[in-house]
Amino acid sequence: MTTLEDHTRHHAERDDCTQNLMRPPPVPLAWKNLAHDKVRFALFASGIGFAVVLMGVQYGIMNAMLDSNTVLIQRLKGEIVLINPNKASLLFREGVSRRRVAEAEGVAGVRSVTPVYAEYATASLRHTANDPAARTGTRRVRVIGVDPNADALDLPGVSAKDWQELNTPGTALYDRKSRAHPDQVNHRGETVFGKLEPGARTELAGRDIRLVAGFEMGFDFGTDGSVVVSDRTFEKWVREPYYPAEPMAECDIGLVKLQPGADVNAVKAALQKKFAEGGDVLVLTRDEMVSREKSFWWTNTPIGFAFGAGVLLGFVVGMVICYQILASDVADHLPEYATLKAIGYTNRYLSWIVLQESLILAVAGFVPGMIVTYATYLALTEITGLPLILTPGRFALLLALTAVMCVASGLLAVSKVKKVDPADVF
Repeated sequence: MTTLEDHTRHHAERDDCTQNLMRPPPVPLAWKNLAHDKVRFALFASGIGFAVVLMGVQYGIMNAMLDSNTVLIQRLKGEIVLINPNKASLLFREGVSRRRVAEAEGVAGVRSVTPVYAEYATASLRHTANDPAARTGTRRVRVIGVDPNADALDLPGVSAKDWQELNTPGTALYDRKSRAHPDQVNHRGETVFGKLEPGARTELAGRDIRLVAGFEMGFDFGTDGSVVVSDRTFEKWVREPYYPAEPMAECDIGLVKLQPGADVNAVKAALQKKFAEGGDVLVLTRDEMVSREKSFWWTNTPIGFAFGAGVLLGFVVGMVICYQILASDVADHLPEYATLKAIGYTNRYLSWIVLQESLILAVAGFVPGMIVTYATYLALTEITGLPLILTPGRFALLLALTAVMCVASGLLAVSKVKKVDPADVF
């Protein structure tokens, strides 16, 4: 006679069997489906990797162009900057009154305030070479004027002695990463400004100048290179010929250094309060000014549209490639999917297999794709001089784009699995 305990035990064993049936089998089906043919799997991974390279290179060039226009700001050795609110970019002339900049020194937490000057439009540097095959004439150059004793710029390779020598009128520091010779006539690899080296003499804004030492900053959209001079040289060589009345009445940036331990946000708020009445001084942290500069170039030039479209194109190409891979794989394994469905596996489980495959493809394509992308960054940096930098944040974004790209393709391919009917297959 069957007892209640036996009946209960029977149902429990049957439920356990049902649950065991519904558990994922120990064999990783997603991996087996993709990796059983090694050559085919390698082709699949290379297809996804191609999309990763396409997105990564476009994204890298876009960021390099934006970064190249903010290098000067990033080299400023100060926590807060003061600029004219109408100055949309460093490229423009609008300056802030030196009198107003000097007022910042009275704010609690401020250690020093240094005027920084930058000229893009009127200054030019003459080519130093004498051979007729070299480029002759002058090229526009960005001239940065600063007090050599203020320790306002971070220029690796420039010693304290070089900074002191800059106090001599008619001396300059030169940018070793100024634009290379564009027509390749000069086989010595000189820049468009000729052979820049310590001790070389050339002309800045039509007046003789001697080069003291070199630093690395790079060119941007506005100029082919940069030179750094003292504020006195900047006044006499660059500003006075064009603004004889008050050549140094305005500076481009008021660089604020804080006392040790001072809170940046608190000092910024105090400066904003001090300059609120006039409305002629904009107070920003250095990082905020970098973001502001990038925003200008992103919204007012074709950079954002052109290279953003390139990243989007890579994403779409990757989706198409991944969908074709997954759809083909599902079609090749329809009998297997139908068998799993016939013995009780749900559409949800079968869909999860396809999504697992999409994630495996994302990882398999991302790793070689990023290796090629990083190598391309190094090569383009060497060839063009643009700073293609792979930061952790940019790496994470490309990884996220790759994962979303493949998962979205997987979700499209899942519909084929859901439509599988065991009766039609067998």
